[in-house]
Amino acid sequence: MMFPWRLYLSATLVGACAGLIGGAFHALLDQAAASRGSLHALLSAAPVPGWLLLMVLGALLLVTALWLVRRFAPETAGSGVQEVEAILAGERTLRWQRVLPVKFVAGTLAVGSGLVLGREGPTIHMGAALGQLASARLRPHPATNPGPNPSANPGAKRALIAAGAAAGLATAFNAPLASIVFVTEELREHFEYRFATIQSVILACCAAVIVSGWMLGQGPTMPMPSVGVAPLEALPLFVLLGLLIGALGVLFNRLLLGSVAAYRALGPAAIYVVTAMTGLLLGALIWFVPDTVGGGETLVEDLLHGQPALFFLLALLAVRLLTTVGSYGLGLPGGIFAPMLALGTLCGAAFAHLVSRVIPALAQAPEVFAVAAMGALFAATVRAPLTGIILVIELTGAQALALPIILTCLAATFTAEGMGGRPIYSSLLGLQKRPPPRAPVRRIAAGAMILAAFIAIEHIDVAFDVTCMEPIKHLTEPPPRFRQEPIESP
Repeated sequence: MMFPWRLYLSATLVGACAGLIGGAFHALLDQAAASRGSLHALLSAAPVPGWLLLMVLGALLLVTALWLVRRFAPETAGSGVQEVEAILAGERTLRWQRVLPVKFVAGTLAVGSGLVLGREGPTIHMGAALGQLASARLRPHPATNPGPNPSANPGAKRALIAAGAAAGLATAFNAPLASIVFVTEELREHFEYRFATIQSVILACCAAVIVSGWMLGQGPTMPMPSVGVAPLEALPLFVLLGLLIGALGVLFNRLLLGSVAAYRALGPAAIYVVTAMTGLLLGALIWFVPDTVGGGETLVEDLLHGQPALFFLLALLAVRLLTTVGSYGLGLPGGIFAPMLALGTLCGAAFAHLVSRVIPALAQAPEVFAVAAMGALFAATVRAPLTGIILVIELTGAQALALPIILTCLAATFTAEGMGGRPIYSSLLGLQKRPPPRAPVRRIAAGAMILAAFIAIEHIDVAFDVTCMEPIKHLTEPPPRFRQEPIESP
């Protein structure tokens, strides 16, 4: 092992660079999301239908991103977490010269276009690439490595790759503690637990959050309204919520793996055709139902500050479940953390509605169940409960809800384990090692998912017309219990 101070310095530089690149990536995606919101007004005055222009633009962006991935760096497809696991296990090599530019550009096109993908996958992969770059530039002291190849230092290399991956996650969500725990919990099988390696991960995460905070600002990424401590008599409800979320996590994993397998079964030409069709669909969704697309960070914040109707929550949950697995199956750069957080928030808010109707005496604010469900779905799918607990607390600043979040995450994890579910990233890695399936049933399933999404969206629009429910854009208004009603004079 190299002298610790050289490892510490390298890890700090890797974290700072990950914060810089990840912060720029985050800023570009925020700008793209804001542009999507203003495109509706801008294209309304165009001589051709605005929705048609958005459909063509969506197809062009996705096809370009797919071409970049397939032409220059196929390993940049998907989240990147499973790639980091394989690299740390010595099963694959990391070509940082290709991963960095392709993941950045193609990730900006894919996530920025409105696909239901998260920014954390690309930042984790790019951070790991920066760790690879740093390890390639280091030369350990001869006394610490007297072998025939003095430049080889696999322990330091793995430590810097893991530190860069953690720094990428810390940059994406401004969650340094969860990122440190993520490395020790998710990458535990291939991470060397030594004092120097743990310290290098901590230094990288701190440097990344400092640099990205200087660029993007500080504070929780998804702040929630101030809530009190959940009463003890309401705690069994969180266990029940965890049981439901655990079952949803198993379903989510199976749908996601089925989507990836279905798209892998397509030929080289067919995948471009399907990607173009997905881009056309994406443009239509952005125009007509914008809440069904995007990573979901804004949707989570709106849901935490509003109280939409139960049918709207369930319908949006079904649509976003389909759009999430369909978006990831394409094989474009993007993560699943943010979409999972949005799905968990929808589940928690819907559960709060049911509790208020069935057991009104134990009713809690919707954001209380929403925050607990966010961590629970992460724990059930990734099978990293400690990371899920800390992640949602750092994202929302809900330290007062630590106990309900813990109970919900544990119940979800036990349920997923009991139902035979497997961690999503190890399952994705195992799927990549198998040859692509050729059964046409997989292609039919992919088309059925898109058709089901259309039907669900149509039902949402009908529900809006029939019940005159307020759309999600009004969720930023304070909920009724926080509004100050005018006092009528006697």
